Amino acid sequence: MKRYLPFVIIAAVLVAAVGAGFLMFRSSQPQPPATPTPSSGSRATSNGPASKGVVTIDEYGDYQCPPCGGLHPILKTLKGEYGGRIQIAFHHYPIIQLHPHALEASYAAAAAGLQGKFWEMHNMLYDNQSVWSQMGDVRPILINFARQIGLDVPRFTRDMDGLQVVTIVSEDTRRASERGVNSTPTVFINDQLIPNDNLTVEGLRKEINQRLPVSP
Repeated sequence: MKRYLPFVIIAAVLVAAVGAGFLMFRSSQPQPPATPTPSSGSRATSNGPASKGVVTIDEYGDYQCPPCGGLHPILKTLKGEYGGRIQIAFHHYPIIQLHPHALEASYAAAAAGLQGKFWEMHNMLYDNQSVWSQMGDVRPILINFARQIGLDVPRFTRDMDGLQVVTIVSEDTRRASERGVNSTPTVFINDQLIPNDNLTVEGLRKEINQRLPVSP
C-alpha cells in the first residue's frame, strides 16, 4: 500500500487541479443576464408601455405650479381626443424653492401610485390646486384625498414618509436635471422638447398630428 501512496497523492492533486481549472474557466465565461424583476419605477403613464406608432408625451411637473395646473386640463382633453394613440407620462419635478408644498404633493401622488391609483391622486391634486396650495399644513388634505379615492389610508401615510416614495421622486428629479429641465411644466413629445408657446390645445394637437403615423 505504501508503494502506491505517492501515485494516489499525485492523482488526487491532478484531479484537484483539473477541477480548479474548470471552475476558473466557467467563471471567465460571459454569464447569461439575470432575469429582470418588476420595478415600480418612477414613470407613471396613462396607458402602460408605449406601443409602436404611439406618440409619447412626457411632462415634468410640479403640483403646486400654476402653469402646470393650467396644462392639466389640456392634457386631459387631448387624451380624450386621441385615446390610445398617445401615451402621457408624468415625472415629478417639485421646485421647492418656489412651492413649499410641492414635494409633499409629489410624495402623495407617488404613494398613491404604490396602491395603483397614481392618476386618481394626480387629478385630485391638480383639480383642487387652488385650495390646498394656499394651506399652511397640507398633510390633512392629502390624507382626505387619499380617503376620497379609496386608498388604504394608514398604508398611504406610511408610504408618504417611506424610502420607496422618496426614491421615486428623487430619481425623477435627477433624470429631469440630466435632460436639462429647469422649470415647469416642461414637455417632451417623442423625446423632443416642445416650446412653452405650444403648450396649448391647438399647439399640442399640431405637435401630435405631425408625429402620428400616416394611415395607409
